[in-house]
Formats: sequence, C-alpha cells, structure tokens
Amino acid sequence: MVTFLYIISLSLSFTAVGGDDCACATSNVHIRDGAGTNAEILTTLKNHHCVKFNGTRQIVNGDRWISVIYNGKFGWIHEAYVTISSCVTHAPSSLLQLPGCPNIVTRAEWGARAPTQYAGRLPATPKYMFLHHGASSPCFTKEKCIDKVQGYQNWHMDGHGWNDIGYSFVVGEDGNVYEGRGWDTIGAHTKHYNTVGLAICVIGDFSDHVPNQAALDAVQKMIACGVANNKLVSNYTMLGHRDVGSTACPGTAYYNLIQTWPHYNL
Repeated sequence: MVTFLYIISLSLSFTAVGGDDCACATSNVHIRDGAGTNAEILTTLKNHHCVKFNGTRQIVNGDRWISVIYNGKFGWIHEAYVTISSCVTHAPSSLLQLPGCPNIVTRAEWGARAPTQYAGRLPATPKYMFLHHGASSPCFTKEKCIDKVQGYQNWHMDGHGWNDIGYSFVVGEDGNVYEGRGWDTIGAHTKHYNTVGLAICVIGDFSDHVPNQAALDAVQKMIACGVANNKLVSNYTMLGHRDVGSTACPGTAYYNLIQTWPHYNL
C-alpha cells in the first residue's frame, strides 16, 4: 500500500478542455514521447513556435507536463516553458501589419478556424512567390470576401484534410488582403515548394479575364512589402501555380498577365 501511494504522488494526470488552444514555447524546449525527463525526446520546439494543446496535463515528480499534438501524434512538454492561448492568435506568427503593406485583414478579423496543428516556421527567407486563383465565384465587398476565404479554409481542412488554409495570403477584388498562413509559416499551396515559397491567391476564376485593378494593386503591393521587410528575398522568382504543377491555376488570362511582371522567370 505504501508503494502504491508513492507512485500516485509521482504521476497524476488530469484533463482540461483544450479547445482551440496552442502551446507556444517561451524558450527552446523538448517535446517528449511521455511526461517526465526520462521520456524520449521527439524534437525541440523552438522559441515562439507553437503546437496544438490537447487539454491533458500530468504532474510528474512535482512538475506539470502538458500533452500536445506533434506531427499528428501525442507528445509532452514541460509546462514551465510554454504559454497556452488561442491558436488564432499564435499559430501563424506574422499577424503584424508591416510597413508599406496594403490593408491586411487578420485571421481573427475574418473568423479563421484554429489550425489543427502548427505547420512550422519557414526555414529561410522564401525565394519564390507563387500566384494562384481560387477558381471560384468572385467577391467585391469585405463581407462577401470573408465568406469566400472561410470557404477556402473549410475546403482545405475538411476536403483535403490539411491543418489550415493553404495560402500565405488571399486577395479579394474588394482590394483587401486576407491573412492565410502569413509571412512566416510553411504553407500548403504549391507541391514541392511549400518550404521555399509564399503564395498569394486571388479570389475568383481568371481563365478569361484578369482580376480587377484593386486586386492587382494589392498583389503587387504585397510582393513589394515582402521584399522591403525581408519576408521575401530581393531577387525572388515569381511563378504561376501551373508553372510547377499540372493545373490551370491561376487561370489563363491572369497567367498571361503575370508573365509581363518583373521577376517572372520560368
């Protein structure tokens, strides 16, 4: 009986509601395959990077550990080295309105769902800018464009099983830019290039006409803003989605136009 009580004092588990919360590192910290320092290290979560918190905590030898989702599996982090708050706030790490950018409607403003998992930070400053279209009906007001962006996110997450909307940014013909994964987070937009490129998608189908001037201005200003703020290398290469994949994206009319822009280089 004495031994049994001693084991209980070493390890005590309890569950809270995780909801749409993320655990974000306040310094580099190990993710382990179990609670406690004797568990195997799976990876190191870098400072300011986040993973999904699943709501479970465990006390081992007086230390509080939390359960997180890492690469689709459960892992454990010492709670002293993370903060827990809404994934919408933390999971893309680039919510700031950078100098020179057009108006960016943040994820919180357009009502984004929390990612099911943080995809990780881009390993280096991107050298590619990929241009896409949504192959959908257009939008010309903020209200309608928000509906479209939400629809894109739902399709990417529920239709494709991705952890979030795939694009870095989405642009509407209302002239607004809508934050997707942002400047710094690995996207799911261009196969084989997601870790080295950013992607801007214009809402609509541009097979037989180009986006309106408000949308084109927003796209070009976002690219210039990325270069000016070191979010995109100055000698970046711009491509249409079809240049590296079997797709009609970004629509023939829009594709013909972007081939005349600076930095287009197939």
